[in-house]
Amino acid sequence: MKLPIVVMTFMMCVNAGAQSKVLFVTSNAEYYRGTTISAANHFEEIVVPYDVFTHAGYDVDFVSPLGGAIPIGYINSSDSLQKTYLYDGWFMDKLEHTQKPQDIHADDYSAIYYSGGGSAMFGIAEDSTIQQIARTIFEKHGVISSVCHGTAGLANLKDSSGKSLYQGKKITGYPDKLENREMEYYRSFPFKMDEAIEHNGGEFVFSEKGRDGFFVVDGSFVTGQDPTAARSVAKEVVAMLNKAGSGEGSRVHQSDLAQINEILLDYIEGTANGQPERLRKAFHPDFNLYTVAKDTLWIRSGEQYISNIKVGEKSNRIGRVLSIDVEKDAAVAKAEILIPGWRTFTDYFLILKYQGAWKIVQKSYSWREEKTKL
Repeated sequence: MKLPIVVMTFMMCVNAGAQSKVLFVTSNAEYYRGTTISAANHFEEIVVPYDVFTHAGYDVDFVSPLGGAIPIGYINSSDSLQKTYLYDGWFMDKLEHTQKPQDIHADDYSAIYYSGGGSAMFGIAEDSTIQQIARTIFEKHGVISSVCHGTAGLANLKDSSGKSLYQGKKITGYPDKLENREMEYYRSFPFKMDEAIEHNGGEFVFSEKGRDGFFVVDGSFVTGQDPTAARSVAKEVVAMLNKAGSGEGSRVHQSDLAQINEILLDYIEGTANGQPERLRKAFHPDFNLYTVAKDTLWIRSGEQYISNIKVGEKSNRIGRVLSIDVEKDAAVAKAEILIPGWRTFTDYFLILKYQGAWKIVQKSYSWREEKTKL
């Protein structure tokens, strides 16, 4: 019987030039403009789509007008998904080190997503470099998406001739009608989102009920009204990209992400199902493992590790890939391996590409004891 091994299946590239990547647009605004009221990016509107995209095989990068750390808020630490990402150092590091617009290569992305929160009303809509990034993605038949106040970032999107990218199309976001217009935060907004979208030729639509998961798809635009639509928006974007990538001749070559996922699968399934040759396929010959035991660095060679794997001897390891980050011929990945009733291991991999193939060259890991039910 095959053991329950959980992994993420990564997609093929849409074409030789496009990458399986989505760009998240966030804001640096820490206060509502001209006030002392704290502003933030909406954590749920970031982590829910991030979870959908990464589990669908997409790499996610973050950009903000100034780069660097962004304020986050609206956090519900009782929500299991938010709690998972809140304590995920790898993920939070991405929010601490968002990229600057001028460092982004738009051709690398299949879609762009504008997350919400009060901060989203400031600094994004007027950023000409972010506008150019979105325009390039749109012109290459990518997808433009947003949720809630993130739709404010779409306010000024035009093509090179000055025509709106969404002329005559339905767009939604957090409607002015549902704002608390008597509050100081609202009076600090630089524009009304509904009016800005309409002024740029779009048809702003919304659900008067609110918080009912309302979203709309029109052409290359997928927009959601509030946080309850975040998952649906992300899933729709994935579906659109999958459809765009399924045409004849579109799968030109296996993406780097898919290749990396494949060798991680060799590692996860090879150890669980007693397949040492799969490990040799995944590991560089000089592969080493590193951990700390009793405050002492413990180093093992790949061959030592493989020697403990007996052919055909299955174990009850349950593995899943948590993240992969690729830059040219170097990548780092994170995986979680659960051995029920004993330990949960967190593995960090250094992976390099040479002679046309990706190989795991190093693994460091830690673990925590699992509580056994009485």
